[in-house]
Amino acid sequence: MLPPPRLHQPLRRVVVTGLGCASPLGGTAAESWRRAQRGESAAAQFDIDGASFVAARCGDLALDEKREKARVVALALRAAAEAVRDAGGLEAHAPARRGASIASGVGGLGDIVDAAHRVAEGKKLSPFFVPRALCNTAAGAVSLEHACAGPVQTSAAACAAGAQSVGDAFRLVQRGDCDVALCGGAEACVDEVALRGFARMGALSRDGAARPFDAARSGFVLGEGAAVLVLEDAASAARRGARAYAELRGYGLGGDAVHMSAPPPDGAGVLRAARAALGDARLDADLVDHVNAHAAGTPAGDAAELAALEALLEGRRGDDALVASTKGATGHLLGAAGALEACFAVLALRDCLAPATAHLAAPLPTSERVTLVAEATRRDLRVALSTSSGFGGTNAALVFSRADVSGDLGVEARVSVL
Repeated sequence: MLPPPRLHQPLRRVVVTGLGCASPLGGTAAESWRRAQRGESAAAQFDIDGASFVAARCGDLALDEKREKARVVALALRAAAEAVRDAGGLEAHAPARRGASIASGVGGLGDIVDAAHRVAEGKKLSPFFVPRALCNTAAGAVSLEHACAGPVQTSAAACAAGAQSVGDAFRLVQRGDCDVALCGGAEACVDEVALRGFARMGALSRDGAARPFDAARSGFVLGEGAAVLVLEDAASAARRGARAYAELRGYGLGGDAVHMSAPPPDGAGVLRAARAALGDARLDADLVDHVNAHAAGTPAGDAAELAALEALLEGRRGDDALVASTKGATGHLLGAAGALEACFAVLALRDCLAPATAHLAAPLPTSERVTLVAEATRRDLRVALSTSSGFGGTNAALVFSRADVSGDLGVEARVSVL
C-alpha cells in the first residue's frame, strides 16, 4: 500500500500532457480545434416532436450508449480515452495516485424527464435510472474505466463547472493528493425540456446564431459534448519523457452575489476570479496574451465580462490582449464549456494562434488594451486566461502558460518538460 501524501509539502508544478474532446465541432481534440480556429459554427436546426429548435449537437460519433450508460457518460468516456492515449497512458502512475474530476451541470436531465413520463404512465423505472441521472455518473465511469483509485469528484456549478473541475484537479496534483488527474466536463441535454426552459428564460438566441461580443447578440445556442485534460505532476511527466502542452499556473474563483442568473454590469465576480487566478499563478495581468472568454452571446453577460476584462487589463503595457469566444462555433456546452475552452486555450498557446470568434461582425467597443478577435490571429502567445461563469453567480478562471517559456515570465527558472 502506498503511504499517504506528505502534509505541508511544497506545491508542485502541474502540466497538461493529454487532451481529448467530443464536441459539436468534431470527435477529437484536433478536429474540434481545427474548426474552432476558423470559427465554423456547429449550430443547426432540427425538430423534436414537431417543434423546431437550433442547437449544436455532436452528431454521429458512434458513441457506446447502452441501457446502463447515459449519453453524457458515453461522451465523457470518449473524451477521456483520447486524452489518456494522447498523454501516453497512465501506467507510470499507480491507481491510488490517479484522480478524476469530471463536471456536469445537469447530469442525466433527459433520463429524469423520461422517468417522470414512465411514472405518470404507470410503467416501471429502469434499475439503471438513478446512476444514469446522477451528476457524478460521468466522473464515476471515467474513474472506473481508467482505474483512478485516488480522489474522484464532480463539480456541478452550472456553466462554470467544467473550469472548476480542472481547477479542482489542479489543486489535487499541485498539493500531492495524486500525481495525475483526468479532469474536464460532459453534458448531454439538447432535448425539448432544456431548450424550452432556456427559451422561457429568454436566454436562447433569437436568430439561431450565438454572436459573442457582437452588437447584435441575442442569446446563446445550446450545445453538448465533453472535454478532458490530463494534468500531471511536472516532475513525473519529465521522468517518463512526456510531452507537455502547457503548464497550468493558477486557478481562481469569484462570486457575483447579486442575482441567480444575471451578472452585475461591471462583471465584478469574473474580475475577482481572474485576479485570484493570476495571483495564484504569481503573474501580472500585463503578461496575459490571450483570453478564451466565457462570452456566450447574451446581452448582459458579454457586456459584463468585457467590462471585467477591461478592468483587469487597465494600465496594461505592451501589446493588446487577444480576446476570443469559441462559443460562437461550439454553442454553449453548459457544464462542459469551461473544460472545452480550457483545451482550446492550451492549444492556442501551443500554436501561438488566437481562434476566431464566430459571427462577430459588429464588435462591442473596447479600449486599446483589448482586441476582440473576429478572425484567427497569430502571435507569440505565452500566457492564456480562460474564464467561465454560471447561474448562481459562480465564476472561475484558469491561467495557463506555454510549457517552454516558464523561465521567461518573471519567476524562478524552471526545467522544461518538453
